[in-house]
Amino acid sequence: MDDGTVVSDVELPPWAKSPEEFVRYNRLALESEFVSCQLHQWIDLIFGYKQQGPEAVRALNVFYYLTYEGAVNLSSISEPMIREAVESQIRSFGQTPCQLLIEPHPPRSSAMQVTPLMFTEQMQQDVIMVLKFPSNSPVTHVAANTQPGLTNPSVITVTGNRLFAVNKWHGLTGHQGSSVQDQQYQLPVEIDPLIANNVGIHRRQISDLLDQSIQINAQCFVITADNRFILLCGFWDQSFRVYSTDTGKLTQIVFGHLDVVTCLARSESYIGGDCYMLSGSRDATLLLWYWNGKNSSIGENPGTEFVTPRAILTGHDCEVTCASVCAELGLVISGCREGPCLIHSMNGDLLRTLEGPDGCVLPRLVLASTEGHCVIYYDKGHFCVFSINGKLLGHMEVEDNIKHSFSWLLSPRGLKLFFDQQGYKMPLNSHVYVKKSGMAGSKPSRIRRHIRHQRAEVPK
Repeated sequence: MDDGTVVSDVELPPWAKSPEEFVRYNRLALESEFVSCQLHQWIDLIFGYKQQGPEAVRALNVFYYLTYEGAVNLSSISEPMIREAVESQIRSFGQTPCQLLIEPHPPRSSAMQVTPLMFTEQMQQDVIMVLKFPSNSPVTHVAANTQPGLTNPSVITVTGNRLFAVNKWHGLTGHQGSSVQDQQYQLPVEIDPLIANNVGIHRRQISDLLDQSIQINAQCFVITADNRFILLCGFWDQSFRVYSTDTGKLTQIVFGHLDVVTCLARSESYIGGDCYMLSGSRDATLLLWYWNGKNSSIGENPGTEFVTPRAILTGHDCEVTCASVCAELGLVISGCREGPCLIHSMNGDLLRTLEGPDGCVLPRLVLASTEGHCVIYYDKGHFCVFSINGKLLGHMEVEDNIKHSFSWLLSPRGLKLFFDQQGYKMPLNSHVYVKKSGMAGSKPSRIRRHIRHQRAEVPK
């Protein structure tokens, strides 16, 4: 502090048991529906019509006159002492931002206005709908890229025999201008017509041979943010490949590893669809690649036969089993068959290791959020949550009968963990339950996945 006192500790309020919980609750409050719907009032005060004039007086939003832009013309002050005094006052009081708006800013729509059907009785059910496919192979990968700006928002599913379905996403938004009661209910997901009608299956099948020792799992696939391409690893020639979801045809083969590629991951996308792709291999290395959204290929130069990775990440001693990349934080998190999980920078620098409690060995899945949470699922049913600084924040153990079908999803903010915890108790067939939400905690909710027949239905 100013008097030289060292501040080495902070007393937390009674409702916060740890610094992490204190930060989490504050984030929840700042990003709550109530705060979001009041943002326009802050904009009006700071940048809008309430910044100056009679509205500013009524809103008690008046500051010293020298803080306002253009309040005084310094070049017109000829007396040096007066000019210095004015400049000193401006520096001391600060400056008000430029006034950008002279009319009230429109309020942000509430969740009730944007997605009114979510509040109907039909949507309050645990399971909203069930997608069933004709395949006898279990669903091993699910990707939902459903942002409003996408040309083709879809939920893409891939089975163990590499049959994929591009299921169109309709969302839960009702018709504008009508009441919730008058709006016609529509299924949020429409099953892929090629799969439903059993026509053109060749356009939905990846038939290239994989290495016989590879066990297909969720880590073998990556779907691009625009739903147009599938990346698949595990090939005998030590490559990973890019396929079109429209035609099922091979569009690119990428080499770089010295052994079979065992896992893939994708970062969040930038404007234009650019992102980073990450590949892990039995050669104990990870390679970071650049995905060019404009050219829809790995590498910055289209048409190049051989592409080079952005970075080579080392530190593991054996086969890499899982990995995750977060471009916003500039971090790569990975796990291998033996040894701790590692955190690298995207430049390839090894930053720290992550080690769970006793019994946490053989990481199967790893996910990282932009909020700095890292969730790792180990063999024997252990879940661990770490901060990006390596601190263990939580540990949970579940029954570990999950083998081939286990998959999960971490919410964008890293506050909720969705996972399939009970699908293993049922026959491994192949359908996808669409649910409102589920959160990992002391009593984990689950998103069940299992498939049998071909049709979509809403539970009654």
